[in-house]
Amino acid sequence: VSSKKGITLSELAKKLNAKLIGDPEFQVNGIKTLKEANQDEVSFLSRRQYTKQLNSTKAGAVIISDTDKDLGKGNLIVGKDAYLLYAKATQVFKEINQEQQQQGISKLADISSSAKISPNATIGSFCKISENVEIGDHVIVGSGVVIGESTSIGHRSIIQANVSIYHSVTIGEDCIIHAGSVIGSDGLGFARDGEDWEKIEHLGEVILGNNVEIGSNCSIDRGSAGNTFLDDQVKLDNNVHLAHNVHLGRSTVIAANTAIAGSTTLGKNCTVSGVCGIIDNLEITDSVHITAGSLVTKSITKPGTYTSGTPLIEHSLWKRNAVAFKKLKDLIKK
Repeated sequence: VSSKKGITLSELAKKLNAKLIGDPEFQVNGIKTLKEANQDEVSFLSRRQYTKQLNSTKAGAVIISDTDKDLGKGNLIVGKDAYLLYAKATQVFKEINQEQQQQGISKLADISSSAKISPNATIGSFCKISENVEIGDHVIVGSGVVIGESTSIGHRSIIQANVSIYHSVTIGEDCIIHAGSVIGSDGLGFARDGEDWEKIEHLGEVILGNNVEIGSNCSIDRGSAGNTFLDDQVKLDNNVHLAHNVHLGRSTVIAANTAIAGSTTLGKNCTVSGVCGIIDNLEITDSVHITAGSLVTKSITKPGTYTSGTPLIEHSLWKRNAVAFKKLKDLIKK
C-alpha cells in the first residue's frame, strides 16, 4: 500500500516500539514487498529466503529482526519479530491514510423503532435493522446489511456491505465481518421419515467473542440444540463454512475453503490450512496445526502438526502408485 500521506521513520519506529538505525527525518508513504518497494516506501524481511531481494531492494527503509539486522543496509527499523512489526506498520499506514467515514444513520436504512443504536454508530444505506437489535458505540454497518431481531453487536465492530445476520446472534467488541458473509442460518439437520426428510429446527444461537474476524462469503450456522461459538481472537479466511454447534477456541485460525461439520470442537491456538474438511462430532485439542487439503476423520488429543492426502506428483507416477496402493493389502499378507 502506498499513498500521498507520509510519516517520518522516527515517528514510525516510535509507533512500532522499535529501534531505528538511520535517518530519523526520512519520510515514507507506504509499505510494499522488497521486490516492489520504491525509495519513498518501507519494506520488510521476515524470512531469510528473501535475503537476495534485500540486497537489491529500492525501499527507503526495511523492517528487520534483531538477528538479521547485519544483513541490511541503509535505514533499518529493528525489533524482535519483523513480521509482527510489519503487521503493526500496515495498521499505521491504514490509519494515517484512511478517510474518515461520515457518522450517522442513512435516511435510506429501514430501522425498527425498538432497536437500540448508539448515537455514534454508522448505519449505511439500504440496511434492515430488525426488532430489539442492539448496536454499540462506534459500530460501522455497511450498506445492504440485514440484521435479524434480538441480535447484538459490540462496540467498534465493523460489518461490511451485504452481510446477513440472522436473529439472536451475539457479536462481541472489535469484530470485523467482511462482505457477503451469512451468520446464523440453519445448518444441515434432517431426520428420515420413510422416503421423506423431516426438518430439525435450529433453536440455538451464534456467539462471537471479541476481536473475531470473519472473511468474505463465510457461512456460520446457528446451533440446533445449543450454540455455535467462536472465542476471542478467532480468525476465518474467505469462504469458510462452520456447521451447527461448532466451537472454536481462542486464537484459532481457519484458512479459505475449509468446512467443519456439526458439533466439532477445536481448541485454542489451532491453525487449519486451506481446503480442509473436518467431519462432525470430533474433539481437537489445543495447538493442533492441520496442513492444506487434509481430511480429518477422528479426534486429535495430542498437540502437533497433522497431514493427510497425497502431495502433487507427476500424473504418470501417481497412476503407478495408485496401482500399487490397490495391491497393498496383498503385499502386507506376504
